[in-house]
Amino acid sequence: MLCTMQIIGLDAFYFDRQLIEQQQYWRMLTAHFVHLNIKHLALNLAGLTLVLIIFDRTCSLAAWLILICSSAMLQSMAFYYYLPQVTAYVGFSGVIHSLYVVGALMLFKSRQDQSLAMILLALVTLKLLTENLGQGISMTEQMIGGHVLVEAHLYGAVIGVIFALIKSAEEKFYS
Repeated sequence: MLCTMQIIGLDAFYFDRQLIEQQQYWRMLTAHFVHLNIKHLALNLAGLTLVLIIFDRTCSLAAWLILICSSAMLQSMAFYYYLPQVTAYVGFSGVIHSLYVVGALMLFKSRQDQSLAMILLALVTLKLLTENLGQGISMTEQMIGGHVLVEAHLYGAVIGVIFALIKSAEEKFYS
């Protein structure tokens, strides 16, 4: 789907604050499925592939799809309401952060690979800290030829924590 939407083009799908205000609400979801260019798309596909390889069995396909759509919408809503300076956005990296955090937390919860889960959670925490302190993102920006909205990564991770908590509570309720 990411490749197909990229071929169709950004114009119909990217987060554009003015067009959203003109009731083009689909952009709040679809913005996360288009990218600045092929390099940006390739980086996000590589990230998605790694997440799916590492965490493929931690959630059902239905749970992953719900998380993808929910994370995309919630991030866009956060951009819209809390980051008024964001007038345009594209990219899947915030959603990848949601998937990564949920996968790591579910891996930890399953007690199969708790040490691996702890390492992965420490790595994502370190990444988020360095990004939000203004470090470690310039190489990516040069590679993709555009600004990286580090808040998307942070929001994605927070959404991942919330989703994992809800999923855990739901599992306890039904067991």
